[in-house]
Amino acid sequence: MSVTYVNAVSIGISPGRVKFENVLKEGYSERIVTISTGSDEELIASFKPQGDIKEWLRFEPNATTFSVSRGNPYKLKIIVQPPSDVRVGNYSGSIEFITEGVGGVTGRAGAVIKTAVTLLTNLEITGKEIINCRAGAFSFNDAEVGFPFEFAYTVINDGNVRLKPIITLEILNQLQEKLLLRQDIIGDEVLPTTQKKILRTISNNLNEGQYWVNMKVDECKTSSLLTFSVVEKGGIIDKGELREILNKPWAYTNETVQIVAKFQNTGQRFVTAKFKGAIRLDDKIVKLIETDEIIVSAGELADFDIFFVPELPGRYTLNGRV
Repeated sequence: MSVTYVNAVSIGISPGRVKFENVLKEGYSERIVTISTGSDEELIASFKPQGDIKEWLRFEPNATTFSVSRGNPYKLKIIVQPPSDVRVGNYSGSIEFITEGVGGVTGRAGAVIKTAVTLLTNLEITGKEIINCRAGAFSFNDAEVGFPFEFAYTVINDGNVRLKPIITLEILNQLQEKLLLRQDIIGDEVLPTTQKKILRTISNNLNEGQYWVNMKVDECKTSSLLTFSVVEKGGIIDKGELREILNKPWAYTNETVQIVAKFQNTGQRFVTAKFKGAIRLDDKIVKLIETDEIIVSAGELADFDIFFVPELPGRYTLNGRV
């Protein structure tokens, strides 16, 4: 970790160097860095990419100015996507993070001496394709008679090519002595250096009772044997709860503000959910919110990310439901 101190204000980045290794032409690789500070107040900072690879980088969140405090470090995803005509070899660059000011409760920034800390970046372009992955977090939910089965698993792509691993389901009777169903299902595309939770459904023609399923992802050399049950209709109830809505207490006009609505699925099976709401300024609606639908597994807590740019000063409120 590299840290620069200015009086009582510090800013640091972890890790202090980012390496993108074995990336193909027109390939994809990502890394996440954490920006932290010793300031209890919100520190306003910005960053600027430099060097050979600056044109091949993009960032999530897609904003070059951000705020960070001791209790709220900032996580930045750095994505590199080199072009098709780049030569095999090693490339370097850097990202300079600069402090801009310390925010006050009034929303105006207090002055600080500008300081900078530099994150070094290295990119290795290769012509060799590497296929390597891991799979886990297998789940197969109970279902009512006639309702589809819902299952999930996670794939981590450790290689440098895009993957769509096939999962094989083998459903057995209670004594595991008879194969009732075998089905191959193509998973979602998983980009290099990323992981993805994959959710799927299959039809259910089984009677009430207990069964077993062997879930196999041969490409990742992983399998898991799980038990599940088929219950009478009405035996499973969907339930959920909007836990909280989180956002920074103040912001500048024309600044992108991230709002997170946290929802928990308290039922026994997957649900598809979306957040709907309205942002008001002095009781006047300035923006209607409707997020994309997401699938939330049983018992899981999920985030709805909402982005808003206030154009006028004042006190904004957000009300909504899932």
